[in-house]
Amino acid sequence: MLALPIINHLIQQNRETQAVLAGYNGIVVAVNAAGLHIKGRFNAEGFLEASERAADAEITFQHSALQKVLQGQTPGVGDVALAGDTALALALLPLLGSLRYYANDDLSRLFGDAVAGGISARTAQVAQTLKQIGQSLMGQLGDYAREPEAPVITREEFEAWTAEVDRLRDDVARLQARMDKWASSPPPQMMK
Repeated sequence: MLALPIINHLIQQNRETQAVLAGYNGIVVAVNAAGLHIKGRFNAEGFLEASERAADAEITFQHSALQKVLQGQTPGVGDVALAGDTALALALLPLLGSLRYYANDDLSRLFGDAVAGGISARTAQVAQTLKQIGQSLMGQLGDYAREPEAPVITREEFEAWTAEVDRLRDDVARLQARMDKWASSPPPQMMK
């Protein structure tokens, strides 16, 4: 099962959480989210191992929880369902929710600290640029909708705007492809 190594990698990156999860040695937990079902038994190191035993506690993240997380919001009580030992599920929920992925750690291990810092900085710049473009477009559409006598745009104006949006999307895709190619190329050799 591919999900267990991924979860264990997250646990490994979050040492404080790993230490607490080690205290649940022998407990079997099942987590359901976005059609993914993960079940495992905590070992003495705090990692999950495959287990055929029934789950002691089951945590199900509803679709609404995932939507809220993607929007930067915190899921509420109605976004999570607990089954089995609910007290145990309530104890595990914040621990599992605290797991964070630190991509820079993996990039540093693969490419070295300098290259990883460059990749992270460029990725952050692209993300910020895309966010600004989206906010600008939404702001312009909002301003346009608020005008009481907003003129109706012509088909040619709309097609020109659509072509510009397509051009920007293509530019961003080319930039992302270049960044991916750069990130996958071997690091430069150091002179001895």
